Amino acid sequence: MDATENLNLPYILPAQAQKHVTHNEAIKALDAILHLAVLSRTLSSPPASPAGGERYLVPAGATGAWTGQAKAVAAWQDDAWTFYPPRAGWLAYVLDENVMLAFKDGDWAPAGFDIVLPDRIGINATADATNRLAVAAPASLFTNEGAGHQIKVNKASAGDTASLLFQTGWSGRAEMGLAGSDAFRVKVSADGASFVDAMVADPATGRVRFPAGVEGFRPQLSASRTYYVAPGGSDGNDGLTPGTPFATLQKAVDAAHALDCASHDVSIQLADGSYAGAMVARPLLGGGTLFIKGNETTPASVVFTGGLVFSNGAQVRVSGIRIAIATDLVHGLSVGNGVTLRLGKMEFGAIGANADHIFSDNPCRIVLEENYTINGGARRHMNIGAGLLTGEGRTFTLTGTPAFTQFVAARNAGIVSLSSPVIVGSATGSRYLAETNGVVNTFGKAATFLPGSTAGTTPSGGIYA
Repeated sequence: MDATENLNLPYILPAQAQKHVTHNEAIKALDAILHLAVLSRTLSSPPASPAGGERYLVPAGATGAWTGQAKAVAAWQDDAWTFYPPRAGWLAYVLDENVMLAFKDGDWAPAGFDIVLPDRIGINATADATNRLAVAAPASLFTNEGAGHQIKVNKASAGDTASLLFQTGWSGRAEMGLAGSDAFRVKVSADGASFVDAMVADPATGRVRFPAGVEGFRPQLSASRTYYVAPGGSDGNDGLTPGTPFATLQKAVDAAHALDCASHDVSIQLADGSYAGAMVARPLLGGGTLFIKGNETTPASVVFTGGLVFSNGAQVRVSGIRIAIATDLVHGLSVGNGVTLRLGKMEFGAIGANADHIFSDNPCRIVLEENYTINGGARRHMNIGAGLLTGEGRTFTLTGTPAFTQFVAARNAGIVSLSSPVIVGSATGSRYLAETNGVVNTFGKAATFLPGSTAGTTPSGGIYA
């Protein structure tokens, strides 16, 4: 044998003359094909001025000195091209493409390697059958390849879990992800055994709930809400069912004001019984109307012994209640600046001689939407200063001849506008007072139309029409 089996390097034969020639040929071949890195595999003809040692893979159809040498390694050595036919398994790195090629099945192709992947990896930690990837390090970095980077946690079905678990001493303290459903949850635990949902995001609507409550944020309504109030309730209840009512109207009003209503209404349903007064100091956040409802069939069953005060632009409808206040100087309904108050079926009982059933002293709007009953006296039934009270086709039923200083008063450009009113029963006292540009408009009713035992008056620019 006069050459090596793999690289075909020539042997120096016994008694051979010119031994250095054979040796140099072997060295020359090693220089060409050992650590093989070629400049290109796409030149169709040799370069005009190659540098010593440059190597190329000859493509099919090459011309010139490379004719007939397709797939061979062409090396410029000793000012001439030397060609080395590749053998299976040779590797060549192509510099201009930054690719590694392997010669297999008679051609050069991108090198591929069959690698047996381990079933678990531990980096400075011990992986096990469950935690098949384990890393112990001060930090782990996942950065972008291109525009971004995603970490994906997949599960087989909705009832399974795909989550991130945070532990203290190998005991779970917080978990976030899809735990047992497709709703995104954040839950926490004090002991690693019992978890409490802190946040749940509905996958269909995107709406977020905070089942354990939230500090610093208002619960947002997705539908209208009703709070329940009963004399036997407790302000420590949630007020959300007839079985867990609040005890006071004020507590229900405060609960409504703590909401982000998102344009939904809030109703407060009062059970039969007696109640103290309350203040509605502002409109509902996010819009919507506050409805205060008693017994709309029998208003006398729900009695307020204190006044209701509305201010600062509140939007309210009140119905189904009776107002009867023994304490003097407390108005039944006190309506403040910017308020819109709508009244449904009501009953007005006796209140103090220096207080009014309905009182305003600022720009506001009061709308009488249903008929109601008056069976007790006051200083004035309606005392409207600077505001507007309107009612169309309403029937006012008076029983027991209640006494008033004036039945209606319109002051300081206030307007009482009663279109097509009906009065049933009678009262004592002056019928009306329209003063300081106040207007009592009955749309043409006689000056004796309103209930009372003495004539009305219109001092200081007041008008009765």
